[in-house]
Amino acid sequence: MKKNLIRLTVFLLCALLALNLFLPDGAKPFSLFLPRVSPLLSFAGALGARRFAGWLCLFGVPLLLLAFFKQRWFCWHVCPMGFAAEMVGKLNKRGAGHIRRVPSLNKALALLVVGSAVAGYPVFLWLDPLCIFNGFFAALRKPFLWMSCATAAGFLLILLASVAAPNIWCHRLCPLGGLQELVGMPWKRFKSRKTAQKAVSDNASPLDAHASRRLFLGILGSGVAGAGARFALGAGKPAVLRPPGAVKLSFNALCARCGNCMRACPYGLLVPDLGKSGIDGLCTPVVAFRHLDPYQEQYCFQDCKACTEVCPTGALAPLTVEQKHERPLGIAVVDRAKCVAWAEKQYCVVCQEYCPYQAVREVERNGVMCPEIDAAKCRGCGACESACPADPIAIIVNPLPQK
Repeated sequence: MKKNLIRLTVFLLCALLALNLFLPDGAKPFSLFLPRVSPLLSFAGALGARRFAGWLCLFGVPLLLLAFFKQRWFCWHVCPMGFAAEMVGKLNKRGAGHIRRVPSLNKALALLVVGSAVAGYPVFLWLDPLCIFNGFFAALRKPFLWMSCATAAGFLLILLASVAAPNIWCHRLCPLGGLQELVGMPWKRFKSRKTAQKAVSDNASPLDAHASRRLFLGILGSGVAGAGARFALGAGKPAVLRPPGAVKLSFNALCARCGNCMRACPYGLLVPDLGKSGIDGLCTPVVAFRHLDPYQEQYCFQDCKACTEVCPTGALAPLTVEQKHERPLGIAVVDRAKCVAWAEKQYCVVCQEYCPYQAVREVERNGVMCPEIDAAKCRGCGACESACPADPIAIIVNPLPQK
């Protein structure tokens, strides 16, 4: 009872943190640290992105050290996702034996994530439980959008699976739990040998060698799988508008779907992709300007880089303001058939007035000054699109063509 009370308290604290509740404005960025506590997410992300994911990823180090000595102590005493799955599993006491029909996949999944990350394309990184937990609460943001509910799907699916087969997530599927088991295996073997006090330690050597061989082959096979996934899925994707700092080829794999960037955006521009970037891009963030969200009146402010500062995996590279100005999101295109100036010969250059990059120039046609985009200056911020008075809008931001 006492243990469950402590776990419930931790669950509620994590939920409040994920919801950004009861925190002063200056402390709210710290509420975005929860996914980084997972070493699976932060370290595999850093491996896949080929860059250090920031000092916050060091939050995962204590969990690794703890796992070496205590293996899955975090899972059984602290993890908020595990607590929720365990509690709902108690609703179906008759289904307690269903888990026996499911093979243990958690260590294999952990090896797959890490091995494929070494190859630069981490597969199933989004199965991290802290990321799934964070993604659920990230969907409950303001302004609330129904599309944001996609990031909550993983949490709900785990709960449903846990009702059908109690403990299936924690005991059979969770890759973070599998990683902790792998990290703790050497110490567990050492303690077993010491307790048994076997003089013939040679008997343990072949087992250790066999286990090490299997571990090596597992990582090697996962690396091959990651390289294959990178080749099959990393290129040839439909172009979509991504947040600032998005990596190009491996974004779908590196994105953990944790919802941090969507919640961090002060203008509500980021929403989950529902399939436009391919099946492996489901729930990854895309920029929804006015042509995708008719009620959107904001644009990507030129000095804002909030989304690039909260990504736990490196899918969004941290940018300075100057670097952001050098990396366009997309390019604006004027539809002359809809434009008031081009089609109706009425004076209108509202898009030029609102463009913060002076990327809209005037050209004369039939005595009327009409807008035209200077591709060299356009950064795809969406200011022109949000301000266009035409109905339907005559200027939209298109994704940059993939090279």
